[in-house]
Amino acid sequence: MYKKKFLQSKRGGFALAIVLCAVILMLIIGVGVLSVGTHSRMLGVRTSSEIAARSAADAGLTKALFTINEQLEDKTWKDNQLPSVTNERVPNTDLSFSYNVAKTTTADGNDLYTIACVGKGGRYQKTVNCVLEMKGIFEYAIYVAENMVLRNGTTVSAYNQKAGDPPLQIGTKSTNAGAIIAKTGVTINGDVVVGVGGDPDVIINNTTEAAISGQTYPSLINNKTPNINVPQALVDMPSSGSITAAGTISTSAKYDSINLAADPNKGATLTIDGNVKLYVTGDIKLGNSDVLQIVDQTTNPNASLVIYLGGNLLTDNSGAINNLTKDPKKLKIFGLDTCTNVDFKNSGSFYGAIYAPNADIHFYNSVTVYGAVVARSFTQDVNANFFYDMSLRVADPLEIGVKMVIKRWSE
Repeated sequence: MYKKKFLQSKRGGFALAIVLCAVILMLIIGVGVLSVGTHSRMLGVRTSSEIAARSAADAGLTKALFTINEQLEDKTWKDNQLPSVTNERVPNTDLSFSYNVAKTTTADGNDLYTIACVGKGGRYQKTVNCVLEMKGIFEYAIYVAENMVLRNGTTVSAYNQKAGDPPLQIGTKSTNAGAIIAKTGVTINGDVVVGVGGDPDVIINNTTEAAISGQTYPSLINNKTPNINVPQALVDMPSSGSITAAGTISTSAKYDSINLAADPNKGATLTIDGNVKLYVTGDIKLGNSDVLQIVDQTTNPNASLVIYLGGNLLTDNSGAINNLTKDPKKLKIFGLDTCTNVDFKNSGSFYGAIYAPNADIHFYNSVTVYGAVVARSFTQDVNANFFYDMSLRVADPLEIGVKMVIKRWSE
Protein backbone atom coordinates (compact mmCIF):
# COMPACT_ATOMS: atom_id res chain seq x y z
CA MET A 1 0.00 0.00 0.00
CA TYR A 2 2.80 2.37 0.91
CA LYS A 3 4.61 1.30 -2.23
CA LYS A 4 1.57 2.15 -4.33
CA LYS A 5 1.30 5.62 -2.78
CA PHE A 6 5.01 6.18 -3.36
CA LEU A 7 4.75 5.28 -7.02
CA GLN A 8 1.74 7.56 -7.44
CA SER A 9 3.65 10.39 -5.76
CA LYS A 10 6.60 9.81 -8.03
CA ARG A 11 4.40 9.85 -11.11
CA GLY A 12 2.81 13.11 -9.91
CA GLY A 13 6.20 14.74 -9.48
CA PHE A 14 7.25 13.65 -12.94
CA ALA A 15 4.11 15.14 -14.48
CA LEU A 16 4.69 18.39 -12.61
CA ALA A 17 8.22 18.54 -14.00
CA ILE A 18 6.91 18.02 -17.55
CA VAL A 19 4.32 20.77 -17.03
CA LEU A 20 6.98 23.13 -15.70
CA CYS A 21 9.24 22.34 -18.68
CA ALA A 22 6.36 23.00 -21.05
CA VAL A 23 5.58 26.30 -19.31
CA ILE A 24 9.24 27.33 -19.45
CA LEU A 25 9.46 26.29 -23.10
CA MET A 26 6.30 28.26 -23.93
CA LEU A 27 7.69 31.21 -21.98
CA ILE A 28 10.92 31.06 -23.97
CA ILE A 29 8.98 30.82 -27.24
CA GLY A 30 6.74 33.68 -26.16
CA VAL A 31 9.69 35.85 -25.24
CA GLY A 32 11.31 34.94 -28.57
CA VAL A 33 8.16 35.77 -30.52
CA LEU A 34 7.78 39.02 -28.57
CA SER A 35 11.42 39.85 -29.28
CA VAL A 36 10.99 39.08 -32.98
CA GLY A 37 7.81 41.15 -33.06
CA THR A 38 9.47 44.05 -31.29
CA HIS A 39 12.47 43.83 -33.58
CA SER A 40 10.21 43.66 -36.65
CA ARG A 41 8.22 46.62 -35.39
CA MET A 42 11.40 48.63 -34.78
CA LEU A 43 12.69 47.60 -38.21
CA GLY A 44 9.38 48.63 -39.77
CA VAL A 45 9.46 52.00 -38.00
CA ARG A 46 13.04 52.57 -39.06
CA THR A 47 12.34 51.50 -42.65
CA SER A 48 9.26 53.70 -42.91
CA SER A 49 11.18 56.62 -41.38
CA GLU A 50 14.00 56.10 -43.89
CA ILE A 51 11.48 55.97 -46.73
CA ALA A 52 9.87 59.15 -45.40
CA ALA A 53 13.27 60.83 -45.16
CA ARG A 54 14.08 59.75 -48.72
CA SER A 55 10.72 61.12 -49.88
CA ALA A 56 11.51 64.40 -48.14
CA ALA A 57 14.91 64.52 -49.87
CA ASP A 58 13.23 63.87 -53.24
CA ALA A 59 10.71 66.62 -52.51
CA GLY A 60 13.57 68.99 -51.71
CA LEU A 61 15.39 68.02 -54.90
CA THR A 62 12.24 68.67 -56.94
CA LYS A 63 11.75 72.03 -55.23
CA ALA A 64 15.38 72.99 -55.84
CA LEU A 65 15.20 72.10 -59.54
CA PHE A 66 11.91 74.00 -59.90
CA THR A 67 13.38 77.07 -58.21
CA ILE A 68 16.49 76.95 -60.40
CA ASN A 69 14.51 76.71 -63.65
CA GLU A 70 12.10 79.40 -62.49
CA GLN A 71 15.04 81.77 -61.94
CA LEU A 72 16.52 80.86 -65.31
CA GLU A 73 13.20 81.58 -67.01
CA ASP A 74 12.75 84.88 -65.17
CA LYS A 75 16.40 85.81 -65.82
CA THR A 76 16.97 86.36 -62.08
CA TRP A 77 19.65 83.64 -61.88
CA LYS A 78 22.87 84.78 -60.21
CA ASP A 79 25.90 82.57 -59.68
CA ASN A 80 26.75 84.41 -56.47
CA GLN A 81 23.24 83.94 -55.03
CA LEU A 82 22.44 80.30 -55.69
CA PRO A 83 19.23 78.89 -54.14
CA SER A 84 19.31 77.21 -50.72
CA VAL A 85 16.82 76.44 -47.93
CA THR A 86 17.11 75.06 -44.41
CA ASN A 87 14.56 72.78 -42.70
CA GLU A 88 11.66 73.63 -44.97
CA ARG A 89 8.54 71.63 -44.11
CA VAL A 90 6.90 69.29 -46.60
CA PRO A 91 3.25 70.48 -46.63
CA ASN A 92 0.82 68.51 -44.41
CA THR A 93 3.58 66.33 -42.94
CA ASP A 94 6.18 66.41 -40.17
CA LEU A 95 8.93 65.91 -42.76
CA SER A 96 11.46 68.57 -43.74
CA PHE A 97 14.29 69.11 -46.18
CA SER A 98 17.32 71.31 -46.67
CA TYR A 99 19.19 71.86 -49.91
CA ASN A 100 22.16 73.78 -51.19
CA VAL A 101 23.07 74.56 -54.81
CA ALA A 102 26.77 74.99 -55.50
CA LYS A 103 28.89 75.89 -58.50
CA THR A 104 32.40 74.71 -59.28
CA THR A 105 34.63 75.06 -62.32
CA THR A 106 36.13 71.90 -63.78
CA ALA A 107 39.71 71.53 -64.95
CA ASP A 108 38.63 72.07 -68.57
CA GLY A 109 36.98 75.37 -67.65
CA ASN A 110 33.35 74.24 -67.69
CA ASP A 111 30.91 75.32 -64.99
CA LEU A 112 29.49 72.50 -62.88
CA TYR A 113 26.38 72.89 -60.74
CA THR A 114 25.41 70.46 -57.97
CA ILE A 115 22.56 70.04 -55.49
CA ALA A 116 23.03 68.48 -52.03
CA CYS A 117 19.64 67.79 -50.44
CA VAL A 118 18.98 66.35 -46.96
CA GLY A 119 15.53 64.98 -46.11
CA LYS A 120 14.51 64.40 -42.49
CA GLY A 121 11.81 62.08 -41.15
CA GLY A 122 11.73 61.63 -37.37
CA ARG A 123 15.19 60.70 -36.15
CA TYR A 124 16.33 59.66 -39.60
CA GLN A 125 17.69 61.61 -42.53
CA LYS A 126 18.63 60.84 -46.11
CA THR A 127 21.04 62.75 -48.32
CA VAL A 128 20.70 62.93 -52.10
CA ASN A 129 23.36 64.53 -54.31
CA CYS A 130 23.03 65.30 -58.00
CA VAL A 131 25.04 66.89 -60.77
CA LEU A 132 23.12 69.28 -63.03
CA GLU A 133 23.54 69.96 -66.72
CA MET A 134 22.47 73.21 -68.33
CA LYS A 135 20.66 72.63 -71.61
CA GLY A 136 19.63 75.10 -74.26
CA ILE A 137 17.13 74.96 -77.09
CA PHE A 138 19.68 73.92 -79.71
CA GLU A 139 20.59 70.47 -78.39
CA TYR A 140 19.74 68.98 -81.79
CA ALA A 141 21.15 69.91 -85.17
CA ILE A 142 17.61 69.69 -86.57
CA TYR A 143 14.54 69.09 -84.42
CA VAL A 144 10.94 69.12 -85.64
CA ALA A 145 7.54 68.52 -84.10
CA GLU A 146 6.25 66.83 -87.25
CA ASN A 147 7.99 66.12 -90.57
CA MET A 148 11.56 66.35 -91.83
CA VAL A 149 12.56 65.92 -95.48
CA LEU A 150 16.20 65.56 -96.52
CA ARG A 151 16.39 65.34 -100.29
CA ASN A 152 19.00 63.68 -102.51
CA GLY A 153 22.58 64.67 -101.83
CA THR A 154 21.99 66.26 -98.43
CA THR A 155 24.72 65.77 -95.83
CA VAL A 156 24.18 66.47 -92.13
CA SER A 157 27.37 66.69 -90.09
CA ALA A 158 28.89 68.57 -87.15
CA TYR A 159 31.86 70.79 -86.43
CA ASN A 160 33.41 72.45 -83.37
CA GLN A 161 33.24 69.12 -81.58
CA LYS A 162 35.20 68.57 -78.38
CA ALA A 163 36.39 65.36 -76.80
CA GLY A 164 33.55 63.83 -74.83
CA ASP A 165 30.82 65.61 -76.76
CA PRO A 166 27.75 63.47 -77.53
CA PRO A 167 27.10 62.58 -81.16
CA LEU A 168 25.15 64.88 -83.44
CA GLN A 169 21.40 64.30 -83.24
CA ILE A 170 18.52 65.10 -85.55
CA GLY A 171 15.03 64.19 -84.52
CA THR A 172 11.28 64.46 -84.59
CA LYS A 173 8.68 64.47 -81.84
CA SER A 174 6.34 62.59 -84.17
CA THR A 175 5.65 58.84 -84.19
CA ASN A 176 3.87 58.90 -87.55
CA ALA A 177 5.07 56.64 -90.35
CA GLY A 178 7.45 58.43 -92.70
CA ALA A 179 7.80 61.51 -90.49
CA ILE A 180 11.48 61.59 -91.47
CA ILE A 181 12.23 61.14 -95.18
CA ALA A 182 15.88 60.60 -96.06
CA LYS A 183 16.33 60.16 -99.80
CA THR A 184 19.03 58.31 -101.70
CA GLY A 185 22.42 59.96 -101.28
CA VAL A 186 21.56 61.46 -97.88
CA THR A 187 24.35 61.18 -95.30
CA ILE A 188 23.70 61.70 -91.59
CA ASN A 189 26.85 61.63 -89.48
CA GLY A 190 25.13 61.07 -86.17
CA ASP A 191 22.00 59.72 -84.51
CA VAL A 192 18.37 59.95 -85.59
CA VAL A 193 15.84 60.21 -82.75
CA VAL A 194 12.08 59.68 -83.10
CA GLY A 195 9.14 60.33 -80.78
CA VAL A 196 8.62 58.52 -77.49
CA GLY A 197 7.60 54.91 -78.07
CA GLY A 198 8.01 55.16 -81.85
CA ASP A 199 9.52 52.58 -84.18
CA PRO A 200 12.47 54.10 -86.09
CA ASP A 201 12.06 51.60 -88.92
CA VAL A 202 8.52 52.89 -89.49
CA ILE A 203 9.08 56.59 -88.77
CA ILE A 204 12.30 56.97 -90.81
CA ASN A 205 11.50 56.43 -94.47
CA ASN A 206 14.20 54.91 -96.73
CA THR A 207 16.67 54.10 -93.96
CA THR A 208 18.25 51.52 -96.28
CA GLU A 209 18.99 54.20 -98.88
CA ALA A 210 20.35 56.91 -96.55
CA ALA A 211 23.72 56.49 -94.84
CA ILE A 212 23.26 56.95 -91.08
CA SER A 213 26.53 56.57 -89.21
CA GLY A 214 24.98 56.66 -85.73
CA GLN A 215 22.02 54.94 -84.13
CA THR A 216 18.26 55.27 -84.63
CA TYR A 217 16.09 55.10 -81.51
CA PRO A 218 13.02 56.56 -79.78
CA SER A 219 13.43 59.39 -77.31
CA LEU A 220 13.05 58.50 -73.63
CA ILE A 221 11.41 61.82 -72.80
CA ASN A 222 8.76 63.98 -74.39
CA ASN A 223 10.86 66.92 -75.58
CA LYS A 224 9.17 70.26 -75.10
CA THR A 225 9.79 73.38 -77.14
CA PRO A 226 9.36 76.34 -74.78
CA ASN A 227 7.48 79.43 -75.87
CA ILE A 228 9.54 82.49 -76.69
CA ASN A 229 8.83 85.66 -74.78
CA VAL A 230 10.02 88.90 -76.32
CA PRO A 231 12.10 90.93 -73.83
CA GLN A 232 9.86 93.50 -72.17
CA ALA A 233 12.19 96.34 -73.11
CA LEU A 234 11.56 95.59 -76.80
CA VAL A 235 7.82 95.14 -76.28
CA ASP A 236 7.58 98.54 -74.60
CA MET A 237 9.43 100.33 -77.39
CA PRO A 238 7.41 102.46 -79.82
CA SER A 239 7.46 100.97 -83.31
CA SER A 240 9.78 102.60 -85.81
CA GLY A 241 7.41 101.60 -88.62
CA SER A 242 8.53 99.50 -91.58
CA ILE A 243 11.94 99.29 -93.24
CA THR A 244 11.59 99.41 -97.03
CA ALA A 245 15.01 100.64 -98.13
CA ALA A 246 18.72 100.14 -97.56
CA GLY A 247 20.26 101.41 -94.36
CA THR A 248 22.27 100.60 -91.23
CA ILE A 249 21.01 99.48 -87.82
CA SER A 250 23.35 99.72 -84.84
CA THR A 251 20.93 99.67 -81.89
CA SER A 252 17.99 97.51 -80.81
CA ALA A 253 14.57 98.53 -82.13
CA LYS A 254 11.00 97.50 -82.84
CA TYR A 255 9.53 97.47 -86.36
CA ASP A 256 6.22 96.62 -88.00
CA SER A 257 7.99 94.83 -90.86
CA ILE A 258 11.14 94.70 -92.97
CA ASN A 259 10.33 94.64 -96.69
CA LEU A 260 13.37 95.34 -98.85
CA ALA A 261 11.46 93.81 -101.76
CA ALA A 262 9.45 97.05 -101.83
CA ASP A 263 12.55 99.03 -102.83
CA PRO A 264 12.35 99.65 -106.61
CA ASN A 265 16.15 99.64 -106.74
CA LYS A 266 17.00 95.96 -106.63
CA GLY A 267 19.81 94.84 -104.39
CA ALA A 268 19.13 96.86 -101.23
CA THR A 269 21.40 96.06 -98.29
CA LEU A 270 20.33 96.44 -94.67
CA THR A 271 23.49 96.38 -92.53
CA ILE A 272 23.70 95.34 -88.88
CA ASP A 273 26.61 97.11 -87.22
CA GLY A 274 26.31 96.54 -83.46
CA ASN A 275 24.89 94.26 -80.84
CA VAL A 276 21.33 94.47 -82.16
CA LYS A 277 18.04 92.94 -81.07
CA LEU A 278 15.05 93.49 -83.35
CA TYR A 279 11.39 92.87 -82.60
CA VAL A 280 9.58 92.63 -85.94
CA THR A 281 5.85 92.21 -85.38
CA GLY A 282 5.14 91.47 -89.07
CA ASP A 283 6.99 89.85 -91.97
CA ILE A 284 10.56 90.06 -93.21
CA LYS A 285 10.84 89.97 -97.01
CA LEU A 286 14.08 90.08 -98.98
CA GLY A 287 13.58 90.32 -102.75
CA ASN A 288 15.96 89.52 -105.59
CA SER A 289 19.52 90.48 -104.60
CA ASP A 290 18.36 92.09 -101.33
CA VAL A 291 20.66 91.43 -98.37
CA LEU A 292 20.33 91.59 -94.61
CA GLN A 293 23.95 91.65 -93.52
CA ILE A 294 25.90 91.47 -90.25
CA VAL A 295 29.31 93.12 -90.53
CA ASP A 296 32.40 91.00 -89.96
CA GLN A 297 34.38 90.87 -86.73
CA THR A 298 37.19 93.08 -87.98
CA THR A 299 34.70 95.86 -88.70
CA ASN A 300 32.88 95.47 -85.37
CA PRO A 301 33.76 92.61 -83.00
CA ASN A 302 30.48 93.13 -81.13
CA ALA A 303 28.27 92.82 -84.19
CA SER A 304 25.42 90.33 -83.73
CA LEU A 305 21.71 90.06 -84.48
CA VAL A 306 18.78 88.55 -82.62
CA ILE A 307 15.39 88.72 -84.34
CA TYR A 308 12.05 88.15 -82.60
CA LEU A 309 9.75 87.55 -85.53
CA GLY A 310 5.97 87.81 -85.28
CA GLY A 311 5.34 87.21 -88.98
CA ASN A 312 7.00 85.12 -91.68
CA LEU A 313 10.45 85.25 -93.29
CA LEU A 314 10.87 85.08 -97.07
CA THR A 315 14.24 85.30 -98.79
CA ASP A 316 13.63 85.32 -102.53
CA ASN A 317 15.96 84.25 -105.34
CA SER A 318 19.39 85.86 -104.94
CA GLY A 319 18.31 87.44 -101.66
CA ALA A 320 20.34 86.54 -98.60
CA ILE A 321 20.93 86.87 -94.90
CA ASN A 322 24.71 87.22 -94.74
CA ASN A 323 26.32 86.70 -91.38
CA LEU A 324 29.83 87.83 -92.25
CA THR A 325 31.11 86.80 -88.80
CA LYS A 326 30.54 83.17 -89.90
CA ASP A 327 29.65 82.44 -86.28
CA PRO A 328 26.12 80.96 -85.99
CA LYS A 329 25.87 82.23 -82.41
CA LYS A 330 25.97 85.79 -83.80
CA LEU A 331 22.64 85.34 -85.64
CA LYS A 332 19.58 83.92 -83.91
CA ILE A 333 16.07 84.08 -85.28
CA PHE A 334 13.22 83.36 -82.87
CA GLY A 335 9.89 82.76 -84.55
CA LEU A 336 6.98 83.60 -82.25
CA ASP A 337 3.72 81.65 -82.15
CA THR A 338 2.43 83.60 -85.17
CA CYS A 339 5.48 82.79 -87.32
CA THR A 340 4.39 79.92 -89.57
CA ASN A 341 6.73 80.02 -92.60
CA VAL A 342 10.48 80.55 -93.10
CA ASP A 343 11.66 80.20 -96.70
CA PHE A 344 15.16 80.57 -98.13
CA LYS A 345 14.89 80.42 -101.93
CA ASN A 346 18.42 81.60 -102.59
CA SER A 347 21.64 79.65 -102.95
CA GLY A 348 24.68 80.27 -100.80
CA SER A 349 25.50 79.87 -97.11
CA PHE A 350 23.53 80.65 -93.99
CA TYR A 351 25.30 80.99 -90.63
CA GLY A 352 22.78 81.11 -87.80
CA ALA A 353 20.35 79.34 -85.49
CA ILE A 354 16.60 79.38 -86.11
CA TYR A 355 14.07 78.55 -83.41
CA ALA A 356 10.54 78.64 -84.82
CA PRO A 357 8.56 75.73 -83.34
CA ASN A 358 5.33 76.66 -85.15
CA ALA A 359 6.90 77.28 -88.56
CA ASP A 360 7.52 75.22 -91.67
CA ILE A 361 11.14 75.92 -92.64
CA HIS A 362 12.28 75.28 -96.20
CA PHE A 363 15.80 75.71 -97.58
CA TYR A 364 15.47 75.64 -101.37
CA ASN A 365 18.12 75.11 -104.03
CA SER A 366 21.62 74.63 -102.62
CA VAL A 367 21.65 76.58 -99.37
CA THR A 368 24.39 75.33 -97.06
CA VAL A 369 23.49 75.80 -93.40
CA TYR A 370 25.93 76.28 -90.54
CA GLY A 371 24.04 76.28 -87.25
CA ALA A 372 20.86 74.61 -85.96
CA VAL A 373 17.12 74.56 -86.62
CA VAL A 374 14.04 73.91 -84.48
CA ALA A 375 10.75 73.95 -86.41
CA ARG A 376 7.34 72.39 -86.91
CA SER A 377 8.62 70.89 -90.17
CA PHE A 378 11.89 71.15 -92.09
CA THR A 379 12.83 70.58 -95.72
CA GLN A 380 16.38 70.66 -97.08
CA ASP A 381 16.51 70.54 -100.88
CA VAL A 382 18.93 68.68 -103.14
CA ASN A 383 22.70 68.88 -103.08
CA ALA A 384 22.84 70.98 -99.92
CA ASN A 385 24.70 70.45 -96.69
CA PHE A 386 23.78 71.09 -93.07
CA PHE A 387 26.63 71.58 -90.60
CA TYR A 388 25.69 71.66 -86.93
CA ASP A 389 27.82 73.96 -84.77
CA MET A 390 28.31 71.92 -81.60
CA SER A 391 29.19 75.07 -79.66
CA LEU A 392 25.48 75.94 -79.77
CA ARG A 393 25.00 73.19 -77.17
CA VAL A 394 26.92 75.25 -74.61
CA ALA A 395 24.11 77.08 -72.85
CA ASP A 396 24.36 80.35 -70.95
CA PRO A 397 22.00 81.21 -68.06
CA LEU A 398 20.95 84.40 -69.85
CA GLU A 399 19.88 82.61 -73.03
CA ILE A 400 16.25 82.04 -73.98
CA GLY A 401 14.77 78.65 -73.10
CA VAL A 402 17.75 77.44 -71.07
CA LYS A 403 17.03 74.93 -68.30
CA MET A 404 18.77 72.68 -65.81
CA VAL A 405 18.33 68.92 -65.89
CA ILE A 406 19.75 66.17 -63.68
CA LYS A 407 22.75 64.54 -65.33
CA ARG A 408 23.48 62.02 -62.56
CA TRP A 409 22.64 61.52 -58.89
CA SER A 410 23.77 59.51 -55.90
CA GLU A 411 22.70 58.78 -52.33
